[in-house]
Amino acid sequence: MDSIGNFLGTLTGLGFGLALLNYPVKWINKRWISKLPKDSSVRQLYLTLMKWIVKNHRYFALAAAVALVIHLTLQITFKWVSSTGLIAAGLLISTVLLGAYGFVVLKGKRGKWLNVHQLLTVLTVFAILVHDSLKF
Repeated sequence: MDSIGNFLGTLTGLGFGLALLNYPVKWINKRWISKLPKDSSVRQLYLTLMKWIVKNHRYFALAAAVALVIHLTLQITFKWVSSTGLIAAGLLISTVLLGAYGFVVLKGKRGKWLNVHQLLTVLTVFAILVHDSLKF
């Protein structure tokens, strides 16, 4: 059961990590890539990658949330639940729910919710790192 739990935890981290790329790829584009000539092959390749990441951001987050729920259910049922894991799970679910709210209800309009969503993301990264290193 440990290997399944570890796999699901890794899958959660992978989905979250892919969703996390949304901000830095946009920042890199704004800062450097957009200044390259329009016919630059680097620019074209980067824009293709960026569009794929941005378009699938919500699906990566959803995949992370689904993997997390399965991971947490298995941990509760067959093993034990760590306090650091519960904190990381709560932050990740809060981040996903706020992102879904911003996308569905607010139709992606920027506002304070986006700042909170980004703050929760940073806190979630730290919580996952602590959870992965301490495991208690």
